[in-house]
Amino acid sequence: MSVSASPKSLMNLRMRFGREERGSVAIIFALALIPMLGLAGMAIDYAVNINARARARASVDATALALARLPSSTSDADLIAKSKDTITASLGGSGIDGLVVATSRMGGDITVTVTGTTPTSLTRLMGFRSLPLRVVGTSTRALTGLEIALVLDNTGSMAGAKLANLKTAATDLVTKLYAKADPTQPGSLKIGVVPFTMTVNVGPGYLGSDWLDMYAESSVHKQTFNAGETERNRFNLFKAMNKTWAGCVEARPMPYDVRDTAPTRAVPDTLYVPYFAPDESDNDSYAVNDYQSDASYFDFSTWGMTNRQRQGITSKYGKFSWKVSATARQAGTNYLYGPNSGCEIQPLTRLSTTQKTVTDAIAAMTVIGDTNIPLGMMWGWHLLSPNGPFRDGAAYNDGKTVKYMVLMTDGQNQSAYSSSDNASFYSGIGFIWQNRIGTISSDMAARGRAIDDRLSALCANAKAAGIRIFTVRVEVFDGTSDVLKACASAPSMFYDVKDSSLLANAFQAIADQITELRLSY
Repeated sequence: MSVSASPKSLMNLRMRFGREERGSVAIIFALALIPMLGLAGMAIDYAVNINARARARASVDATALALARLPSSTSDADLIAKSKDTITASLGGSGIDGLVVATSRMGGDITVTVTGTTPTSLTRLMGFRSLPLRVVGTSTRALTGLEIALVLDNTGSMAGAKLANLKTAATDLVTKLYAKADPTQPGSLKIGVVPFTMTVNVGPGYLGSDWLDMYAESSVHKQTFNAGETERNRFNLFKAMNKTWAGCVEARPMPYDVRDTAPTRAVPDTLYVPYFAPDESDNDSYAVNDYQSDASYFDFSTWGMTNRQRQGITSKYGKFSWKVSATARQAGTNYLYGPNSGCEIQPLTRLSTTQKTVTDAIAAMTVIGDTNIPLGMMWGWHLLSPNGPFRDGAAYNDGKTVKYMVLMTDGQNQSAYSSSDNASFYSGIGFIWQNRIGTISSDMAARGRAIDDRLSALCANAKAAGIRIFTVRVEVFDGTSDVLKACASAPSMFYDVKDSSLLANAFQAIADQITELRLSY
């Protein structure tokens, strides 16, 4: 006998199988959802861990740097305590559990380590109740020696508040740098100062030095005076006049004006020529510095001479009485008459380990004259150089010393025009017709560009030698800052200060950059 299923029973069976199939899918989906939730939770919890790690990294870095700036005499116990207090305070509420701070010192390195965990949420479904966290930072005293030359504009436009603000800012910078010096490494910080205008005063005490042109051997002398070497020797002329050389010098002829070439008599143009403003022609109606008679009225040999030829006569010095008083000043320039005309700035100060020596030099600065930045920069380089004139700087490749130059100026490079036959005022580049900067143009803009070109070449050469340069432009509202920007060793090392009252902020930022320590991982 056969049994056949009714249509109704077949439908019931089909519905029962459908319910069982849906139940199986639900179970499978539920089982698959657990790892999916775990993976999603892991992504969330990992992001939380990454954020906590970033906060810990910032805290460790800042703490390691702060510890490294402490005096080297700070005890290990104090380092550990300061490190723990700082990091605990900064990471409060960061979500890091079991925070442990470890601090150790080895030589000049200070290592700070932070460990802990961050709690999990959905990742717990996969059996992970926390994620580990570990951050390590080591601060290293990157500098075992610092040599810094402050090249500071002392031109007439700096008079008044700008000079006062410069003195305050530079003094603060020096004070901060010496405060950060390691007392266990005497001599590790040396600072020098170069006040500059259209010349630089090295100081009259260097008379007789082997880097000065004591015997009129440089080609510069022949450009100015008519006579032979002995007669045109500027020191002899000072002596004949019973005058003392004030200590200023001219720039060296190109290319030595932008090179760290040691002065030597074997190459006379590498020597520094003493600054001597010639007595200008009696016959030049626009003469700027006419302080002596060129000749007696009956000296027919001078008749027919051009103004520059009369200017070049050497026999007149000391032979005739002065046409002006010793305290008389020129109209327009306000310079004293005489061979030291325009040389009234303070002498440079060589690299010194003594803070008071440097701050006293800054306090003594006065202002007068026009702007020749390359001449100031070149003497800043000389302070840092292991070569002549001074040979005070460490070797460029000693691997232990970092050299900085800080240039501050409030003006554009300038060789001012004069209506005299010289078409210019005497300065550290002589007269414009001597072609010491690559142009004899009467156009002041062209002269400025020519000096800018010398400055650009000098900056490139100094940086190639390993000198790091900061440049500061103060209250300059004409022209561009392109040359000074390019002169700086990095964009962050150029400062355009619109108000001299903010100069201290720029100098403090420079001090911070110089004393900054590097982090190694």
